[in-house]
Amino acid sequence: MSYAVGIKEFVDTVNAALPPDYYTYPVERQRELYDSLTEALPIPVPDSVTWRDVTAEHDGRSVRLRIYEPATTSGPGVVFYVRGGGFVIGSLLSHHSLVAEIADRTGLVTIAIDFGMAPENPAPGPVEDCYAGVSAVLADPAAFGLSIDTSAAVVAGESSGANMAVVLSMLARDRGGPALRGQALISPVLDFTRWRHGGEDAPLLSGGEMEYFVACYCPEVDQAADQYVSPLLGGKFHALPPAYVVGCEKDSLRVDAEKYVELLEHNGTPVRYVLEPGMVHAPVRARGVSEPAADMVRRFCAAVVTLAEGEDITITDSTITDSTVADAEAAGV
Repeated sequence: MSYAVGIKEFVDTVNAALPPDYYTYPVERQRELYDSLTEALPIPVPDSVTWRDVTAEHDGRSVRLRIYEPATTSGPGVVFYVRGGGFVIGSLLSHHSLVAEIADRTGLVTIAIDFGMAPENPAPGPVEDCYAGVSAVLADPAAFGLSIDTSAAVVAGESSGANMAVVLSMLARDRGGPALRGQALISPVLDFTRWRHGGEDAPLLSGGEMEYFVACYCPEVDQAADQYVSPLLGGKFHALPPAYVVGCEKDSLRVDAEKYVELLEHNGTPVRYVLEPGMVHAPVRARGVSEPAADMVRRFCAAVVTLAEGEDITITDSTITDSTVADAEAAGV
């Protein structure tokens, strides 16, 4: 199937700013190039959203958080967003406009977690940082100047961030809290073992890149098979929060999303799966140049609100259509 409208141009822009072999560069240079995508694909922060940085302390960990508050709130829920970047690249800057837009579109306080990255901070470091951040806020929101419903928390993320959102859901269940009401995922990577020695290339996600991320996050061979690293291997899927899961047609990680959805359904967890036609891996950054990508983010935000409100996520949304496919074909993309 062809690319959705605007996605080929998006892929070309990313490849020009972030060369496909960037993962062979020194790690600090990788991070500089990744953050430079905010200049190659600029998207403004909504004027209606204010933000501030705070530090959370929990169980011996100190974690920086960026709290985004919309001018008008839709409810007392809260969203914790975990960025992608293979656990190695990315920052509060790289996802600043995205998290601000989620706050604006959902009308919910939205919190970005600035976890320590691999290879300096390998597994389980990043996810433990995220767990500490979520736990600290939900244990005492007033300490962060927040008035939120601690029973209406949604964890969300894309790519490796979606991996951590899944693992956070599992840890919260297995450790007896904090309570989470939903998980919202875009292109989750949930089995690292199949990338230990590389694999197939896909647009904006090569086998070499995945092999590098695995080596950084899981320097010990056995780590990649741990249930809190690769949930599809040995993970338990009962008593998890309802989920909204996005898979992308041209993404080599689409199979992870679909397997996870299958396992949730088998264990009685309400889940809604949306396959985005003509889309590449985790195309959240394409929303400024591709209307189908922008629509994907709008629907993702609507699903987050549904989860936070405790409503049935499985109800079909009539706005999800095959229009992106028709538009792409009409444009000859």
